[in-house]
Amino acid sequence: MADAAPAPSHGHTVGRRDGYACRRPKDIVLYQTIAAHWPAFSERMEEHGGLPSFVRDEFEAYLKCGRLECGFLELECRQCGHSQLVALSCKKRGWCPACLGRRMSDGAVHLEPCVLPDVPIRHWICTFPWGVRAVLGYDKQLCARAVSAFVSELSRSLRRRAKKLLGLASVSQTQTGAVAAIQRTDSALRLNVHVHVLALDGVYLRERAEGPLTFHALPTPSPAEVPTSPAARQSAWGAPSKLRVARAPGMKAASLPSLTPSR
Repeated sequence: MADAAPAPSHGHTVGRRDGYACRRPKDIVLYQTIAAHWPAFSERMEEHGGLPSFVRDEFEAYLKCGRLECGFLELECRQCGHSQLVALSCKKRGWCPACLGRRMSDGAVHLEPCVLPDVPIRHWICTFPWGVRAVLGYDKQLCARAVSAFVSELSRSLRRRAKKLLGLASVSQTQTGAVAAIQRTDSALRLNVHVHVLALDGVYLRERAEGPLTFHALPTPSPAEVPTSPAARQSAWGAPSKLRVARAPGMKAASLPSLTPSR
């Protein structure tokens, strides 16, 4: 009689058919660098007033991310009995490559089949003056208002252009769409709040009162139609959105952002 197969041991990770292997954060150069220098850097910054709590939380959570000794779940397959220890993740949005990569992939899998229609889409990047970026980095509500103002002005620009090109009686006949993602850091890990926007490069229009919505693509905006031009900054951004954001504490009305399409 053949010997019975041994029961799977807890935390067994060998033999996964899909090739999955637990990640090893301690083998990553970024992790090694932060782990080696963070304690001394944090102590030195305490002599100058200390770091903001959200910066400290980001560093400390990253150093615990993906480490079994900092917390884990044990998952077991009900069919084959295979078990796997899965380390808890930090779920932060600063620079953790694992959590950011997973969030990016999950977002793309959701947006591509479920949200974004099969029409032309333009990638816009919204940036702010350095002083404003620091303010937005500390105030998430103000940051949300600034992003909302950007997307609203971009929508107004598309609808105004559509009214002119399509000979419409009113911009209210058109519908636009956009998805915005806030990026808080740059490649040097500096606090650099900016916004990526995927906007439908045109408008939806209902040809008949009870008819379906039809998409009308718009041509590439001219320099004068992009809100970074002097004329556009005075009209599109300078009027409603600038005033809405400038009413918030700490935001100067003279601090105009720039809104540019990615080439």
